[in-house]
Amino acid sequence: MKVKMILTLFTFTLFLAFGYTAHGENLHDYYEDVTEYDLKNSMVLSPESSMAFINGQKVSAVQPIVKDGRTLVPLRFISEGFGAKVDFNTKNQSITIKYADKTILLKIGKDDISINGKSSEMDVAPSIYNNTTYIPLRYIGEAFNKKVLYLKKSEIQPYSLIIIRDVNATAIENSNLIRVYELLYQGKSIVYSDRFMVVIKENGQLLFSNNFYDFKSFVYQELIEDTNSVRQGDIWFNTDMGHFYLNYAYNTTQEFILYRVDGEVITRVAIEKAPIRAVKTYLNDLYYLTRYERGILDANETSNLKSATFNNGQWSSDYLGKPGFYYGFDTLGKAHDWPINDNGITTFGYQRFGDESSDVRKKTFGNYRIDLKGHHHELVTP
Repeated sequence: MKVKMILTLFTFTLFLAFGYTAHGENLHDYYEDVTEYDLKNSMVLSPESSMAFINGQKVSAVQPIVKDGRTLVPLRFISEGFGAKVDFNTKNQSITIKYADKTILLKIGKDDISINGKSSEMDVAPSIYNNTTYIPLRYIGEAFNKKVLYLKKSEIQPYSLIIIRDVNATAIENSNLIRVYELLYQGKSIVYSDRFMVVIKENGQLLFSNNFYDFKSFVYQELIEDTNSVRQGDIWFNTDMGHFYLNYAYNTTQEFILYRVDGEVITRVAIEKAPIRAVKTYLNDLYYLTRYERGILDANETSNLKSATFNNGQWSSDYLGKPGFYYGFDTLGKAHDWPINDNGITTFGYQRFGDESSDVRKKTFGNYRIDLKGHHHELVTP
């Protein structure tokens, strides 16, 4: 009776842990580039912690153990975490697990495992420690058709990580997301992260890192132009809508990423292949110019003038004006002003991309009024 009561209480505790959702407790709330679909049917644990992530949700866990060089994981916690039904027969010490179309049979102290009647031998038998049944990590992963990744504790990684996921759910093995797991296990307060950067809060201050290891202050800094160099990233823009931050993924994709920073609320506005050189806001929308310094693919299908709108927690961007046109800069690279009002954006522009000859392109030089929405412009003065 006592054993039954303990199991019932444990199952109820698991139900609370798995069913309860709180803001900021799901990995998707921390990491922009992973979806709830990516996190589905996944689990992350650590032998150095009683914290786990099931389907991306942070929960209290039964801690894995390492014994004689083997990593052993809590059988019932993992099984029920993946939605399996576990039956433990105390009389003969046998365990039956029902998972999808599988029936898995084990016995305490015996190294045999049977899956749908097919038996194989494990190198370590299931055993009980502190009233919890443990099984070698590899076998529980294989029994559930999961891929298992074990990252051992190291000098730069203070926690070992166990990732159990669906075979095709590769997104949760992104190296930067793995680093986010490590930061969370260290108790760091993560404000925002994606595949490009992470922002944490320590001692009331925001700190950010592009490599997810070395952090520096993340506060608005006025840009001081340097005639001897051109800054591609780490640039702040101060607008009527608040602060925007431009990051440059130099070591990875070499893309330019624009964020809005509203206190501790950080949202990613856009990712561009070309440098973002100017940012303005008008009413509730954002407008920005990119500069094609090295050229970009499919430039004849877009323009370098973009708008971004914030809806339902996400930014969406689109190019403005005519495809193939280049606005705000002339052929010598000189920047032109681009005032915005209800009638649109007025600035210098010309047809830069396409099959036209240089003479035809020159005839397109002029000041244009570009609509605030859509892909239309009109020539104001040649």
